Amino acid sequence: MSTKSVLRPPDAGVAPRTVSLTDRIALRIGMSLIIWSRRTRRPQTDPALREQLDRERVQREAEWAMLGIGLRAWR
Repeated sequence: MSTKSVLRPPDAGVAPRTVSLTDRIALRIGMSLIIWSRRTRRPQTDPALREQLDRERVQREAEWAMLGIGLRAWR
């Protein structure tokens, strides 16, 4: 038996169902709108939350710096 006949699926005999032009256009427009809305929307951030996150980031960076200084002195 040849490998070509083993790897190839049998012929279905029926042509694959085609998608209408209007459905294809609607799908393309819908996907374009989804992509456009995700690119243009700006996330709303709470100023208090942003300040808290900035403080936590600064604190983490200070802890890492102190850890690095401590390890350097330990050597």
